[in-house]
Amino acid sequence: MIKNIIFDLSEVIISGFHLEVVKLIEQNTNIAGEMFLERKSETLDVFLDAMRGKYSEDEYVEKLLEGTDWNFDKETLKKWIRQGLNIAVKGTMEIVKKLKKQYHLILLSDHMREWVEFILENNAELNIFEHQYFSYDYGLLKTDEGCFDYILKDLKIKSEETIFIDDSKENVAMARKSGIDGIVFQSAEDLERELRERKIL
Repeated sequence: MIKNIIFDLSEVIISGFHLEVVKLIEQNTNIAGEMFLERKSETLDVFLDAMRGKYSEDEYVEKLLEGTDWNFDKETLKKWIRQGLNIAVKGTMEIVKKLKKQYHLILLSDHMREWVEFILENNAELNIFEHQYFSYDYGLLKTDEGCFDYILKDLKIKSEETIFIDDSKENVAMARKSGIDGIVFQSAEDLERELRERKIL
């Protein structure tokens, strides 16, 4: 019997760093989105370590912009990032509120400290999650060995009583290695249908 539901944050409940920032760059500069994504890929290791808590947002953004001739500065990019981080994924929180009546809800997110602080300040309804785990606090991403085992042990919950919802197939696969069943999120409508089929909702 399922007792615990772990939700991802980015692209499941709130928009993430990727898509919205590309749109804003294309709208406000003459830089193609592909160029930004290429540079983001080149600095991926720093990005991932920033989410593990090893770098600050300023250090990551400085590294991202290093060597480019783009016509915007660090503070402008940080502003655009925040604009993109504050867009709700349609329909998901309505499902979360329904699940709250019956299940132990947990938020698990790979994120930077400064971005999470901004999101929580602007989205008080995320307090619906009894426990919130962010990668920068415990130094592990969902793709890192031991992440899900850490959550299970910390909360003293059983893997077979837990389900994980994330938009990443890779993350869901890692949860399954720890015995946690998963659902790959595509839309709130698909999620609701899947939960009803499993008789969870």
